[in-house]
Amino acid sequence: MNTAQGGHPHFTPEDQHLAEEIANVYRVVDPVPATLVERLQFALALESPEFEVLRPQEEDVLPAGVRGGEDSRTITFDSEILTIMISVSARDEHAVRVDGWLAPPGDHLVELRCGAGAHVVRADDQGRFVLDVVPRGLSQLVVRQGLDDPAQATILAVTPSLIL
Repeated sequence: MNTAQGGHPHFTPEDQHLAEEIANVYRVVDPVPATLVERLQFALALESPEFEVLRPQEEDVLPAGVRGGEDSRTITFDSEILTIMISVSARDEHAVRVDGWLAPPGDHLVELRCGAGAHVVRADDQGRFVLDVVPRGLSQLVVRQGLDDPAQATILAVTPSLIL
């Protein structure tokens, strides 16, 4: 079998045909998500591996009619050093509002990374932060120490990617 034509060096032509048929079944039954590469690149785009990765702990979805008729959900992320709770409320079909709280509170910059760029806010002395208008889609929260220059601030923790 010629491997230059895409075959496996130890496959017979019948083995190669069977492997191609199995691959075709998987392409139909369980295809690779169209956004897989984008999600992986997004998750790996952080500049430093020296931070805590927060684990999602719970998610509560509130039905329409709660908070003025908007759909809303609350997500909690936790690690050894930091807990983040966010409430995500629909603004319209293209945007959401994110209200969040850090525990323990401190002087932190909170960056929400999304396809449209980064939105950075400073948490107040109670650990509260608000991202008023954020586009829906794939996002990730990054918590940095509260320096005036976010580019110089050390990353303390990140969340897994989430869909807003």
